[in-house]
Amino acid sequence: MTPNFLVLLGTAFIPFLLAYIWFHDSVFGGKRWHAMADMSTEKTASPVKPMKLLLSLLLNALLAFGIYNFSIHEVGVFGMVGADANLMKTGSAAAFLAEYGGKFHTFSHGLAHGFAATLLYALPILGYVVIFEKKSSTYFWVYLGYWFISITLMSIVICLWGAVPV
Repeated sequence: MTPNFLVLLGTAFIPFLLAYIWFHDSVFGGKRWHAMADMSTEKTASPVKPMKLLLSLLLNALLAFGIYNFSIHEVGVFGMVGADANLMKTGSAAAFLAEYGGKFHTFSHGLAHGFAATLLYALPILGYVVIFEKKSSTYFWVYLGYWFISITLMSIVICLWGAVPV
């Protein structure tokens, strides 16, 4: 399996779209989040600079690639044959892929990996932010919920369409 880079790039927009909803004034986080994050009306009204948006997109793309490596198990086989796609078609690698390849490219598998990635990566990182920046537990739960949904949606999309058979 190799990555479908168009799908990975597309999933990089999921955190943008969810943030627009999650942190919007009239939706979930709303004014309460603005107060917790010390985001004044002036700060939220000013547009984000294009370079920062591009950097955010790059970070989201790196996240998507990481989720791809975490969620698509055939990546391990690809790595074990030295990333040579031709070696995936013969021998032990081909036998493994014939038996197991593509079996875990499902909605539920993406959901499980999204949950695991949030638990193993987002939770500890956000925990550090909350502890050392002296943020409230509500702040922690708002952001953890946002990243849980973002990472899980990304993982589901990647599991369903993010891998191209070799």
